[in-house]
Amino acid sequence: MSLRSKLESMSPREQKLLAALGMVVLAFIFLGTPAYVYSELWSAREHNADIRQLLGRMDKASELLAKRKRERQARALLYAKPAPALASFIESMAQSYGIQVPESTDRADIEGKGFTERVTVIKMRKVNLLPLVKMLEKIERSGHPVAITMLTIKARATVPDEYDVQLGVSAYDKQGAAAKADTEGSGKPQDKTEQKTKSKIKSTPRGATGGRDKAPGASKLRPNKAPTKGQEL
Repeated sequence: MSLRSKLESMSPREQKLLAALGMVVLAFIFLGTPAYVYSELWSAREHNADIRQLLGRMDKASELLAKRKRERQARALLYAKPAPALASFIESMAQSYGIQVPESTDRADIEGKGFTERVTVIKMRKVNLLPLVKMLEKIERSGHPVAITMLTIKARATVPDEYDVQLGVSAYDKQGAAAKADTEGSGKPQDKTEQKTKSKIKSTPRGATGGRDKAPGASKLRPNKAPTKGQEL
């Protein structure tokens, strides 16, 4: 039986249902396929946008890492050269702007984590504000591991633009690396010497220690004494 004869043998109601089913299938094909393609393209766009954001964050992270690396290198270069003696250093900075330092005091060193802080406090009298500011700026930009940690300014009532200043400057000396290297260097040769001594002791054969070890069954011979005159008679 052919398909046409089957369709003709169906009742009108069945033919309508079959036509409706065919329309639904065609609508699904013609409408569902573009919708599926559009959804796939949209998801691909979102995925590409996520990848672009990730690449952007990676670029920013690489720039941040490079910046931190440069800062670490600059800090290491700063602490590579030791800080000068603070009293003479501050005095030279002050004299370059015509400021006199009548009094300076070195305080006790402060031991930190990998660093030693040296503090020097100076007192200056009748100082004008502009030379003082230039001096402080020169200290900060000196290129040495120093920092201004204390500053007290008191205005004088008698003369305008004259101040009594108390200034504290700290210098930071890096330590610990050289001592660690010396400790590690002194420990290694000692270990090698002990290993060589142990190997020599193990390789020494038994009985080759100057006659101290006796062979099994060996007896010590004693020389015969000469007979005395009484014994011969």
